[in-house]
This record gives sequence, structure tokens and C-alpha cells, in this order.
Amino acid sequence: MVISMNNYWLLDVKIRDNRVFLSIYSETNGSVHEKMFNLNFYGYILGNEPEIIARELYNIDGVEDAWVEEWRTPPYYNESVKVVVYKTTDYGLFQKIVETSLRKSLKVVNNYPHPLVEALYRAGLRPLVRIRFLNSRLETIEWNPFDKDPFINYVIVGFENGYYFVETNSEKSIFWKINDVVDYLVSGKYVLGFADPYLYVKLVEIEPCVKNIVYTWILSGSHHPSEFFEWSRLSYTPLSLMNNMSIGRILSTIETLHARDRKYLVYKTHGRRENWKTMRELLINDCGGVVYQPKPGLYWNVCQIDFKSLYPSIIVKYNVSGETVDRINCVNELEIPWSNHKICLDEKGVVPESIEKLIVLKDTYSELFNQTKESVYEYRKNAVKWILVASFGYLGYRNSLFGSIMAHEIVTSTSRELMRKARLIVEKLGYRVIHIIIDSLFIEGVFSKCECDFIRNRIVEETGFDAKVEAHYIWLYIPRSFNDNKGVANKYYGLFSNNQFKIKGLMCIRRDTPLFIKKAQLEALKKLFEARSPREFYSKLVEAHRVVDQYVEKIVKGEYSLNELIICRESSVRNSYRKPYLYVYRTKPPFRLIYVDDKLTPYEEYSGVIDINKYIELLEKARRELPSVNDVLKYNFV
Repeated sequence: MVISMNNYWLLDVKIRDNRVFLSIYSETNGSVHEKMFNLNFYGYILGNEPEIIARELYNIDGVEDAWVEEWRTPPYYNESVKVVVYKTTDYGLFQKIVETSLRKSLKVVNNYPHPLVEALYRAGLRPLVRIRFLNSRLETIEWNPFDKDPFINYVIVGFENGYYFVETNSEKSIFWKINDVVDYLVSGKYVLGFADPYLYVKLVEIEPCVKNIVYTWILSGSHHPSEFFEWSRLSYTPLSLMNNMSIGRILSTIETLHARDRKYLVYKTHGRRENWKTMRELLINDCGGVVYQPKPGLYWNVCQIDFKSLYPSIIVKYNVSGETVDRINCVNELEIPWSNHKICLDEKGVVPESIEKLIVLKDTYSELFNQTKESVYEYRKNAVKWILVASFGYLGYRNSLFGSIMAHEIVTSTSRELMRKARLIVEKLGYRVIHIIIDSLFIEGVFSKCECDFIRNRIVEETGFDAKVEAHYIWLYIPRSFNDNKGVANKYYGLFSNNQFKIKGLMCIRRDTPLFIKKAQLEALKKLFEARSPREFYSKLVEAHRVVDQYVEKIVKGEYSLNELIICRESSVRNSYRKPYLYVYRTKPPFRLIYVDDKLTPYEEYSGVIDINKYIELLEKARRELPSVNDVLKYNFV
């Protein structure tokens, strides 16, 4: 008998008093009730006499079962070993067995991720999906990407542009004083709360009851709930376990669950050592993706073509994983002409298996958003995108469970070869590549979107990798470096042929730029975005520089709000300097600072006279990201 609970969701799973409690959310009335649930925790032990260990465990009161299995061992999973596996519904007993095993010098393996995650995975209980009862047994209903998220009363507390913000289902409010944030929070009641850990600590220090205004706080930053829901679903990680959880850990959890299915042992002490390299080999192989140092200046009729999920696609297509690269005793080996490493094709790697469906899922969410314009699909796409981005970055990370430096080198060398081929294709068609950033090509002299589509199709056909037309620019500007006259790789802005615009890397979109400076630069750029031809661009450039002059005049005359001069610093600055600035010792993150007497001073301690010269310097710095008159005059329209 199936009893549907269409309005009930598995919101969270918690361990309390060594028992598992499911947090079941009613979408009908917005309430949460907890249900105790028997869930099997699985433990894994390596020892010299596995059969004897299994028998001893089986005889312990509370252990449901214990047996011996063959599991394959890292780093390349060519060999196997006997592992004692046991299960129990008593989390306290599970922990006690782990502690006793370590005390007896036995090796506890498969100790990542948290035992609750594997327990949910094996039971088929995916968080943040609808639930139903099947013959008195609770099940989660199979998740479909088309499904909506539950309507939940939530609150997000964040920090940006020098102010605090509080976002709920219905509104977003900003506050300049943290005490006002506290007053707002304690006047409401929410199911879920999202905040940065540093900010949460500040709130609780002011008013301890902030802890109790929500059912569960998730302290991993001010991401949107739909992003957290997607990460939770994909990794089987309950929201209550996502505090301080990085994207890399979410990826590792997904990979580890795939490894469990294959009976691949996981433990953090192994490594895939990089072979010794000569200096020449190091210079050739230990490189990243292709990033041009572009010639700065103004370009007209530019097409931007991006490879879709380039690094993840390389990983999947070439079966790149820590255990597949340079694997010994491989039967079916793939030699990569542009790399000194080989890939084993005997089995699918853990990393490509883990991210293959994610690539498809990201495209699915992108299509759903384009069709419906519903923001939930955009949030989910971003959530999946960040996992895919981490799939490459984590591949060469020293703590990666399924990566290696060699795997990382294969991906980067393949991307370099791919971008080389793409550039040659473009040049063969008679166009000029003016810039390349990892997976993006900027092509000059493309006069229409249709022409851009044609180039994209040729690149896809000849490289075998999917790509998209990211933008067709009427004009594109690449600024000069603040230190010299060379172009900056990650800074550019331009006007699309559909009259929209794009800004990358400029001061106006940096988190630490004061609002006053942001407003000045954005206002100046908007003047430029009115230009459709070189002649128009010249007159608009004059207007843009006039805007900056007006803001300099405002700062000199004192026509500003003090709040607009705040400079933000993230919590990470605490660990980013060998000798931290004084404000790091005197205040707690996130830091709000203001220039007084040539020094950054905590905003809360401000007294004295604002150092207007520092803010004029920032305005002039913003001006330097605008084109020069010579950038326009070279088109000889005067």
C-alpha cells in the first residue's frame, strides 16, 4: 500500500542521542516535525584476521551483521584486500567500534564522508525530495530535474558593498548597523537560515536567541537555498552537515559514493606520487590552460566563443582520473600525443563517472531556465557549475581522493592543444583571435551573430568538443594594467549586438570597491554603452571622463554619504598576510574599513577627517580602466 505525502519533504536528517531523526517538512502549513528512523551505519575495518574480527563484531549486541568482502585498494585499484564490513543502527555503538579498532591498531577505512551520508545513500533517502510511505516504509520519491523546490520560509544574512543584507522569500533589506540586523531577525521566525560563519558569530554574540529563530542554520555562506538544496540532493548530504562545507568536499562526497558502489577503498593516507621531472619537463608539462596577455585597446565586431564545460568534458572524453593515468598493468592504454602521460581505458574512472551526468544536468537546467525564466533553474545550474569547476581544480589538489598531478597535467595539456586547434581553425577562415582565456576565444572582424554561429559550428565539427556563442560584441575594450601598458587577461567589457553589455574584472564589480567609486565607474561605462560606432564612441568617451571629473568634485566638496566610502574585506584576509594589518587584530570579519589619515580604519571606530586623497586615487584608478582618446582616434573617423 502506497500512501503519498505530496506536500511532505525530507528537509534534513540529524543524529541526536545516537539515534537518527528525519526532519519532515510540511509544505501545507510550513511546519517541521521529527521522526525517529532506523538507519544502518556501515563500518569498514582492515586487519590480519578478518574472519575472526567479523565473528567478534557479529556477536556484539547492537551489531546487525558483520561479514568479510573483497575490496580494491588505492592508488590504482589493481589489487584487492579482505575488508570486514559491519552495520548497526546505533550511532554510539558505531563510534565505539571505530575507537576500539583504532586502539587495537586496526585500520579503519572508508571513513569519508560522514557515516550518515553513506547510510542515506544505501537506504535511497535523498535529502530535499518529496517522501511517501510504502507498506509502512518511508521512501523518497525519485527526483526529477523539472521538479520545483519546496516553498520554505527562509532567511539569508549576508554582507556586501559595506552593508549587511537580509533576504527572505518576499524581500531583501539592507542595514548599515549589525544591531539593526539582529532586531530584524528576532522579530521573525524561519525554517532555514543561511549565513557566513563569521557573521553568524557576530549576530549570536549580540543576541544569543538568534540561534533559535530558525529550525536549522546552514553556515556556509549566503548562497541561495536552491543552491544548497541541489548540493544536498546530489551528495546525499543533509543540510545540518553542510556547515563550512566547501564545493570540493561536495565533489569528493559524490565521487566517494561512486567508489563505494565499485568496492574501491577510500582512505586519506594514500597518494599518487609524481615522478621526478627535469627542469625542461617541468616547464613543458607543469602548465595551466591557455591565457593570452592581450593587446589592450578597443576592438569592433568581436565574437566570443566558449567551449562548454571544457575541463569536465576533457575528463569525461579521455577518462581522466587519478587511478586511470599512468596506471600499471593496464591492457587497453591510450597514448596522448601532446602529453607524456598515458590513460588506462580498462575501466571508467571514478572522476569521469561522477561528473558525466552533472554535465548533462547543467545543460538541462540551462534549457529549463531559457524556456521558463524561473530563477530556481538558474540557481541549480550555478550549483552544478561550481561542482564541475571544482572537478578540475580538485583533480590536482594534494588532498584529492581521486586525483593526481599527472591527471591534472593531462587535462591542461589537452586544453592547450584544443585551443591551438581552435585558433588555427579561426585563422584558416580568415579571422583574427585577439584573446584567449582558458576556454574562451575572442575573434575580431565578425560582423553578425550568424557569422559567429558559422565559426562556432566549424570549431565544434573539427575539434569534437561542444561550444557555444557566448556573445557578439559591437565593440569590446581590453583595459591596460595599472602597473604598465600591457593588457590584462581577465579584464574586459563591451556592448553586445542585442544592446546588452558585459563587464569582467573591473573595479565596479569587485567586492572591496567602495560604493562611491562603483557608482562613478558604472555611470561612466553607461555613457560608453550608448555608443554604436567609432564616431559616437569618441563623444561618449568625453562624457564618460566628465562623469569621473564630477565625482572627483563631489568628493572634494564633501558631497557623499560616509557609508558609500566603506571598503570591504572578507574574512579570508585574516590568514592572507604574514603581518596582518592592525584592523585584523582590532575587529572581527567581515571587515568594514574607511580611509582616515592615510590608513584603513575600522568603520565602527571612525573619528577624525576622511582622507579624500585616497578616494580621489581610487577614482583615478577607475578612470584608467576607461579607454584612452588614442584608442578611438586610430579608427580615423575625425
